[in-house]
Amino acid sequence: MTGVGDTFEVAADVAAGTLGLRFQDREAVRGFFAAARAQQGFMVPLPERPRQFATFAVTVSDPGGFELQLQARAVQVFDRGGSLTVAFVFADWVPSKDAELERKLSAAPVAADEPAPDTAESTGVSPVFRIRELDPGAKQRLAMKADRAERRILCHDPLPPVLLALLSNPRLEAEDVLTIVKSTHATAGILERVAADRRWMASPEIRTAVVRNPKTPTPLAVRLLDTLPITELRDMAKMGSIREDVRRAAFRIYEKHSSRR
Repeated sequence: MTGVGDTFEVAADVAAGTLGLRFQDREAVRGFFAAARAQQGFMVPLPERPRQFATFAVTVSDPGGFELQLQARAVQVFDRGGSLTVAFVFADWVPSKDAELERKLSAAPVAADEPAPDTAESTGVSPVFRIRELDPGAKQRLAMKADRAERRILCHDPLPPVLLALLSNPRLEAEDVLTIVKSTHATAGILERVAADRRWMASPEIRTAVVRNPKTPTPLAVRLLDTLPITELRDMAKMGSIREDVRRAAFRIYEKHSSRR
């Protein structure tokens, strides 16, 4: 795995699951990905220990306008005298990502005095770095109009008002909502709002995530059980991590459906 000897600046919010790697130039980016792709991972220093197997939204960028979004999973932490280095593996790398990487690496770097394409307001600065500096009110305002790259970062924000503001974004996608619903920072109010929206309740994955979230009010979770696939009910009936009243209800509904088959 490529390691901390590479020249890059790290901006990390471990609680929110976001990581920004800003390199000094395009060649440094190219070298990073050459090593990381060969070994399917990389290592970076972090200020605090992440949960094992936690998935991070990663933004790799340089001053010349290069920016690539990806997901990586924390698999091992090395504590060297109080200095933490974390090993990550790619979590979402597919063949199309190789093509996207090559296209962006081949693009001509933006001149230092020009704004990067599609990021004029931030003058080429990666969204991770820019959003990290915003106060809570500014984050909420951004959330209501955020583009896809910004939403991927804000969906992991630890502030419930920011997550709630995201639900008002007209460009919100099911993938964003699923991330919000699975967040440990989602409140009962956020989960109820998602459950009240027919667009999102059309997704079995989102319905399941709402039921599984321990902050979902029990009456709502039990009411949604009848809409879940029978295989999901079977699994929930056996899961010790599900609240007991929801688990028992899942077992009853599973038995009822099984008896009809």
